[in-house]
Amino acid sequence: MKPSRKALTVDEVMSYPVISISPDESVHAAVLQMVHHDISSLIVVNDEGKDVGIITERDVIEKVVARSKDPRLVKVREVMSNPLKKISSDSSIVEALDKMRRSKIKKLGVERGGRLVGIVSERDLVYAIPAIYELIEKTAMERSRSIIRKEFYEGFCEECGMWSDSLSIVEGRLLCEDCMADLKIASEE
Repeated sequence: MKPSRKALTVDEVMSYPVISISPDESVHAAVLQMVHHDISSLIVVNDEGKDVGIITERDVIEKVVARSKDPRLVKVREVMSNPLKKISSDSSIVEALDKMRRSKIKKLGVERGGRLVGIVSERDLVYAIPAIYELIEKTAMERSRSIIRKEFYEGFCEECGMWSDSLSIVEGRLLCEDCMADLKIASEE
């Protein structure tokens, strides 16, 4: 049996485009960007455009607010988490969840061809649960169909009396393929 579809990938659930900020910007500017884009993190990129970390709501709360620091005076580089943990866009969401669990983080950068193309969060993966369930259900149905074995018998058809090496039991009677087809047509009329 060949499955009809591979596992759900990170590429299918990630958020994009990547919204970024310079490490030299203030935490206040970072928070304003997060609010403006309705997101909970920003990728921190240097002057060459290379990602050097991530700043999250949690970073702001723990490293600025909880310590009563002024977000206008604190630079992103002082509170960002680095390096940015990444995963390939063609990785399964199970791999993403496992990497997040092992690293004790909630977000991963998503790479394709060595380029950062998105971000995947625990929330993105939770939103994917209905699609995951549908995929599991479909796979289980396909497997159960392959388990059903159809047996054929040799002998005389009880409807037409002709010899057949592929008789099937239909309503307790041995029928050839032609008589089964005729029976099906008659029942549809």
